[in-house]
Amino acid sequence: MSNEPDFEHEIAGGKVYIKILMAERWTGKRWRGDDYVQAEEILGRVQLATSPEWSTDIGLGFVKVRGRRYGIENILRHETQEHWDRDDKPRPWRHESSYFGGYRNDRGGRVSFDAKAWDALEQIERDALAAFEKAHPDWEKDSARKRFEYERDRAFIKASEARAEAEKADRKGAEWQKRIDEMGGL
Repeated sequence: MSNEPDFEHEIAGGKVYIKILMAERWTGKRWRGDDYVQAEEILGRVQLATSPEWSTDIGLGFVKVRGRRYGIENILRHETQEHWDRDDKPRPWRHESSYFGGYRNDRGGRVSFDAKAWDALEQIERDALAAFEKAHPDWEKDSARKRFEYERDRAFIKASEARAEAEKADRKGAEWQKRIDEMGGL
């Protein structure tokens, strides 16, 4: 898998990189009409960072907000179900949990949710994602293709392992049959 960005978004205070990741496959029940039905959703995913090394290390890349340097590194998935942000705006992107990622200040610490810089960093992220979607309208197909290729390869590996196990069992069965044949007419 390439580590190269699929998109670069330049702003006055720095640059944001976006890479298309393998989609997430969700299965479960969804409410349809008057009943729950089994559903599958393929949710496109991207990684967004201020560093082409996909890190929040401001030595590798940053954006400036109010004169300070900040690093961003997030993995986001594009939701099919609407959800809302803290300002009651619809938000099609959802952040995945990240221990070292998120929004980081120039000392490497996490930016507090209620800090003024948080909203500015979130807006930089939204603008970069909007520009990315405009430049790559079929990005979700690429993300889904990566998931499908992974699932296909995984299925082929399982099938290969099952064939090898079956061949081993056939050899073992043949050994037992040979012993039976050697016994003669007993």
